[in-house]
Amino acid sequence: MHICAATATLPGLPLTEAIERIVAGIEEPLFGRLDHAQVQLCPQSRGQVDPAQCDELRERWPDTRFRPHANLRVLPRLRVFDASSDRTDAAPLFGLVADVCARLNSPAYTVHAGYRANATLAQMIDNIRRLQDVFPCPVGVEGLYPDTERGQLMDCWADYERVLLAGVPLAIDLSHLHIVARHEGRCDDLVRALVASPTTLEVHVSANDGRRDSHDLLSDEPWWWSLREAINPDAVVFSEGNQLRHH
Repeated sequence: MHICAATATLPGLPLTEAIERIVAGIEEPLFGRLDHAQVQLCPQSRGQVDPAQCDELRERWPDTRFRPHANLRVLPRLRVFDASSDRTDAAPLFGLVADVCARLNSPAYTVHAGYRANATLAQMIDNIRRLQDVFPCPVGVEGLYPDTERGQLMDCWADYERVLLAGVPLAIDLSHLHIVARHEGRCDDLVRALVASPTTLEVHVSANDGRRDSHDLLSDEPWWWSLREAINPDAVVFSEGNQLRHH
């Protein structure tokens, strides 16, 4: 399985330092060396992604395609926003991310589904569709998992199936689905349909104990391993396993 790196593999580092390390070569027990043909830019990295930063990324790494993810730091201070956020409040933030995507010629942008307190599942789906008009690239929604502290959208198999049937672009995080499976039992046919869907832009992988999204490195073949051949060949698989915790 061809695996690219996300800057979430090196959380807390300045963005350019994380990319330097990824390009120099980082390895995982199960996957070996991660590719840097595409790199996902994640909010776990320090530093604002502004026009000057975009110019630096393109100049230093012209052969790498950069894909912004979630609430990327587009302001000096981190702001959390997602597909459930109030449209008026979040519009300026999504506008800045859309500008980053345009400057980087990004193949896609993916955003978390968000919270039930902010939107219904139908409203979240509509928000994703409306973002397509703002961005110069496809916008996908990343499903989540059960959270006892705050109810999340796309935290159960029924939600995932509904969003799949809605036909919006997707980011499928298999470590999130591990948490869903621990709560509801495995649903391999649906997982296969999710990763195989032509609407799936990205697949994210890391390990956890099924209780929290700990972003551990995968060292053993996970429960979904037999489904890896079904992944949409046009989707990019990103590792989000924390390298710093294991070195």
